[in-house]
Amino acid sequence: MHRAPPTSSARRPRARMVAGVLPLLSGVWACAGAPPAVTPTPLGPPPPAAAALRGHLSPREAQELAIVRWIHEGSGIIQRFRDSGALADSVEWVVPGPPDVLPFAGTWRGLAGIAEFQRQLDATMRYDRVELREYLASANSVAAVFLGEGVARATGHPFRSEILRLYTFDPATRRIVRVRNFYDTGAYIAAVRGEAAGARRPKPPGA
Repeated sequence: MHRAPPTSSARRPRARMVAGVLPLLSGVWACAGAPPAVTPTPLGPPPPAAAALRGHLSPREAQELAIVRWIHEGSGIIQRFRDSGALADSVEWVVPGPPDVLPFAGTWRGLAGIAEFQRQLDATMRYDRVELREYLASANSVAAVFLGEGVARATGHPFRSEILRLYTFDPATRRIVRVRNFYDTGAYIAAVRGEAAGARRPKPPGA
């Protein structure tokens, strides 16, 4: 697995893109047979999270990284998913956690499912800071690692978590077929319940 070291700088703008991403994206869309509805625009030089991987990836890995970068390094992630043409129709979006506490948790399918996940997340948590830290790339998988922090809307209690979003590409179609999200579920649950992070809930009698 190719790994970029985490950036040591403070918060960096998300809306940045490597100037050479358009040829890479065009190659992927051509292979997938689904050109984007909107042509993406280069947004500037790559952040350290991506720059450290240059020269260490196969052409296919570089193409897949370019897609994930374009999705993450701008605003409006649902629209970017839609515009990219890179999602399989049956893509799975997997989020761990108890749905009765975290309504955005579960397995969501298709772009409509991802949009509903985003709606539930936005209704439950308010992000005040999202900082991209690094990318990982290997074979048919690309991971984006970032820091998220904010408050639960219902309680105002804060949360902070490193988040890893792992994209899996189908090697035949070059489309994203699965996205798994890994994060500190305990921190989110505590914020939604209005508890201090790491607090231990009393066990029921007889437990």
